Formats: sequence, C-alpha cells, structure tokens
Amino acid sequence: MKRPESFEKLLSILRTLPSVGPKMSERMAFRILRMPENEIREFINVLQAAHREVRPCQICGHWDDSSPCQVCRDPDRDRAVLCVVENSQDVQAVSRIKDFHGLYHVLGGALSPLEGIGPQDLQIASLLKRLRDENITEVILALNSDIEGETTAQYLIKQIALIPKDIKITRPAQGLPAGGELEYMDELTLSRAFGGRREFDRN
Repeated sequence: MKRPESFEKLLSILRTLPSVGPKMSERMAFRILRMPENEIREFINVLQAAHREVRPCQICGHWDDSSPCQVCRDPDRDRAVLCVVENSQDVQAVSRIKDFHGLYHVLGGALSPLEGIGPQDLQIASLLKRLRDENITEVILALNSDIEGETTAQYLIKQIALIPKDIKITRPAQGLPAGGELEYMDELTLSRAFGGRREFDRN
C-alpha cells in the first residue's frame, strides 16, 4: 500500500538521524503523528530554538548557547590540561568524571580517508593554534578506540611534535574496550581510564 507523500518525507528525514533505521523511523513517525496539537507545536518550537541558539564554541568547539562556552569561561578549570575529543557528546561523557577539571577541544569527528574526511575537515588547525598560544602542558587524546580514532591520534602526535614546546601527550588507560565509543562509557569506566592515563609512544 502506498503511503502519503508527507509521511514518506517524514520517514526520510528521520532516517538521516544516527542509528535510526527503517523500523525505528516508523515508530518515531507514528509517535509524532499521535502527538496532540499543543505538544507538536511545543516540539517544533523547542527544535527551532535549539537549532537557532546552540552553536559550537569559537574556542573549543563544544556546542553551547554561548561563546565562549560554560567550560571555557569557568575560572576554576585547569588550563594546563586539554582533553581532545571527537564530538560534543564526548564532552558530556568526560564531564561525568568528577576529578577531571581541565579544558576541552572538540575536533568535530575523526580522520577517515575512506569517507574523504581529512585534517582540513576537522578542528585540527585551531587545536594546534591553542597549543602554540596557550600555556598547555598536557594533551589527553580521548578519542574513540577504533581505526579512525587511532589514525587521528597518530596524526595529532606527529603535528604536536612539531610545536617547539614541551607538551605531554597522554591517552586514557584501562577500561576503554577496543572499538568502544566514549559517549557510551559509564562514569566509573571513564574515571578509571582517565585516572590511569598513560603517555603516548611517539616513536
């Protein structure tokens, strides 16, 4: 049976969201259609407001409704330690670690030659500029432990080595499984991984 064109368009849009397949998009679409008029209006208004107001911080790239973001403005942060992550969701994950008080830098993804994502497509130039201009003594490469994350880490190590400053490069240690994504890790796992972080082998 042919479905209404407007319904098919809704399904197509929902399928562009991460991890949303055909069945999930149908469940979401029918849930949206069953919303009362006042709820759907509020849903649309909230969506438009978030799209209009939430933007990447001009310093670190974390999504917030102000720039500099809350983290960059926080005077109690340890400005000598910079945690590099792939996306803004990872900032939220690491922020659950109560004993981490450093700053962040969001790359906006990871290097992936197969998908045509190169250094120019990520916030790498701004990261290197921060390392040159700010008094940062340690960089924590908290990238996903998959092929893209490892490729990005190795590239960053080589680029940071070119900066004429003594910058320690570390990575989270035990607790992060191979292929795991930071945003899905629980607080205890992340806390142990950051607490036992080790220095990268630059050879």
